[in-house]
Amino acid sequence: MKFVNVLTIVSALRLPGIVEANLEKKRPYGGGDKTTRPSLRPSSFPSSSPTTCELECDTNNDCPRICLKPYNRPGTCVINPPTPTPPPNGEPSTGSTGSPTRCPCLEPPKIPDKCEVGILIDIMEDFFAGEKALFGQFSRAAFHDAGTFNQNTGEGGANGCLLNDPAMRLMPENSFLDAPLNTLQAIKDDWHDNEFTCIDVSSADMLQFAIFYIVHRQSGVPESLQSPVATATAQVKRNTVINFSLWGRPDADKCLPAWTHHLPGFHTPFSGPLTVTRCVAAGDEIEDKMMDTNGFTAAEANVLIGTHTIGHIRNTFGQSWNGPWVTSGADTHTPEGPTFNNDFHDFLINDIVADDVLTFVSNPPPSVDPFDIVFPDWFADSNTNQQHLDTDVILAFPSVGSHPHYRNDTLDFAADNDTFLKVYFKALDKMGRLGVKGDLFHPTDCKDHCTGEGGDPDAPKLTLDDTRGHIKMLGNATAFADAATTMRQRERKASGELDDSTTPTDTKPLDRDRIRDSNQKEDGKW
Repeated sequence: MKFVNVLTIVSALRLPGIVEANLEKKRPYGGGDKTTRPSLRPSSFPSSSPTTCELECDTNNDCPRICLKPYNRPGTCVINPPTPTPPPNGEPSTGSTGSPTRCPCLEPPKIPDKCEVGILIDIMEDFFAGEKALFGQFSRAAFHDAGTFNQNTGEGGANGCLLNDPAMRLMPENSFLDAPLNTLQAIKDDWHDNEFTCIDVSSADMLQFAIFYIVHRQSGVPESLQSPVATATAQVKRNTVINFSLWGRPDADKCLPAWTHHLPGFHTPFSGPLTVTRCVAAGDEIEDKMMDTNGFTAAEANVLIGTHTIGHIRNTFGQSWNGPWVTSGADTHTPEGPTFNNDFHDFLINDIVADDVLTFVSNPPPSVDPFDIVFPDWFADSNTNQQHLDTDVILAFPSVGSHPHYRNDTLDFAADNDTFLKVYFKALDKMGRLGVKGDLFHPTDCKDHCTGEGGDPDAPKLTLDDTRGHIKMLGNATAFADAATTMRQRERKASGELDDSTTPTDTKPLDRDRIRDSNQKEDGKW
């Protein structure tokens, strides 16, 4: 085991009565020029000699300070642990009792090896087992980091700002990302602290790895990739993620919240009653943000929006309107989560009855079938609880304005899942390189940082105690996020923003009762 583990910090929020303290660490943490990482200790305790807890501990999660743990034996909680002395010639060090522990990580690389990526997969599987919503949420977070790129100025991109800078979370474009970001930070911390890793991976890499891993895991038949894998197809997916994920993106030294304005929004100046102008504005928004600013082609922008195949609209319109874009993308569609495929584009072509904008807007709500409720900038099917934004629906139609004819690519993606996946993964690779000036690298071959020997990336490294710790981390991350979500929704309710976005412009008479009941339910929550 490592000589000293450090308590995971799951978000920028802090528990009451807890303050930060910098503890000497055997390796740099995170990115940039940081040589120490923050830890937590109760503010009422002195910072002098080590102090033990009354309870025994096994991991950081068992006590509020630092777990000083000999190899394979219960440890004690201390405030200021002694700094370990590096062993000579890379030999394993020993704990205070003389039992062997893992050696220090002295020069952590930015690029993980294949065994370390295998450990990351296993850690993430523990978290996904506890929260299926993370599939869609991590995917959204990855684009919201990379999509800040402006090809005209070179600013923004896949630079880790969304995970590293709390101010980025406060921007309206990034509302309700607290849960995935808190969780991803916990995963990153735990991965760096694992006794079998010696890494200094950037937050930018963590965000882009998450979506790369998810879309491979959820394609075809969604299945766990945790070692030992249960099926041949899961092994192929695991091998693909381990061998072909890309690493080496640097985190930005400075983040500007204004970069979030480069992300496509769902509000436009023409939000309101359903008109041709409103639809054209949605098409223009995609062209302006994803094409002219990010640098994607029309096909690349279209296929990346297809990530909406997995996940829910979530909290955007309040908890009463929390449906998926397509039924197969629901969090619990399968025991292993949503399915990633071309169902989003299939819905646009084969479920939306109208084939052009003029027909779609001609006589709502009948003309917008299968939707039966029209909101100022989104649509809902109250029977299936499926919801789509204007910037989704416009992909179904030929252009009646200056923006591209998105429908041609939508037809291709809807017709063939293999075509969709081929174009998608190429566009995803481009997305993960936005704003990155240097080269990216695949994981290196396995090499134990203590012994120098190789290893097996499929060899299980996690224990039952590790899994228990991950469950605690997930609970903490979710609790902090729930508090932030409640606060944000109360602000939106008080300002009228939530009511404005959930007041329909057109609806079938029977649906008005459901909308009234939903709004009353939201009043009770906030």
